Amino acid sequence: MDLTGKTIVITGAASGIGKATALACAAAGANVVLNDVDADRLAAAVRETEALQPGAAALGVAADIRDGDQVARLFDAAVERFGRIDGVFANAGITGARMPVAELDFDSWSAVMDVNLHGTFRTVIEGARRLLAQGGGGSIVISGSSQGVRPLPGFIAYAASKGALHNLAQSLAFELAEHRIRVNVLVPGTTNTELVRAMPGHGERVAKTFPLGELAEPEELAQFVVFAMSDLAPHMTGTLLKIDSGRLI
Repeated sequence: MDLTGKTIVITGAASGIGKATALACAAAGANVVLNDVDADRLAAAVRETEALQPGAAALGVAADIRDGDQVARLFDAAVERFGRIDGVFANAGITGARMPVAELDFDSWSAVMDVNLHGTFRTVIEGARRLLAQGGGGSIVISGSSQGVRPLPGFIAYAASKGALHNLAQSLAFELAEHRIRVNVLVPGTTNTELVRAMPGHGERVAKTFPLGELAEPEELAQFVVFAMSDLAPHMTGTLLKIDSGRLI
């Protein structure tokens, strides 16, 4: 897959699926704009992306997607450095604490929604406006979750936020189609990220509940984002890319 000449903006890029996607996009020839709220880990991810191959062009922009002004500055920085954007991977998100309904309060609900739903809304709307203004189409991918389709107990806010993002993506896909801006959703199950590996035995227990019996790796999921950003997917929009080891069968 070839992303040569394309500029891709990725939020939540300091670790996990976001970082793996930044590396995969750079390996495919893209200019990559990495964003995260954690400036130190972001800087390390940028260095790793630049070291991937000679000539890899990477820009790190620390910003909090809960703040609309910071989101605007993220895209300003991308355009100032590379001249335009071609794709957005709205990946930043949080799970929130596992909490039964009897203990769920509005502050806990809002903390998840402010990042996952409102922050992603700010990101994709700002990205869509930039793509519309410059013309020529583009691609937006949103990080969803299998919990947005089939929730698990204790994650009410997280599941609700991801379900809302699935519908946001399909609404945007319909409205932006005439402008050749495609919008799709990556829908992973539990993925073998640093967070999962930090919980001894958790990944193995979850994997046993999946039909394929194993967790996807972030690097595997990243390839589907690269595909969605590439010219190989001109007719794919409004799609939920369920890469979940069969969880949603």
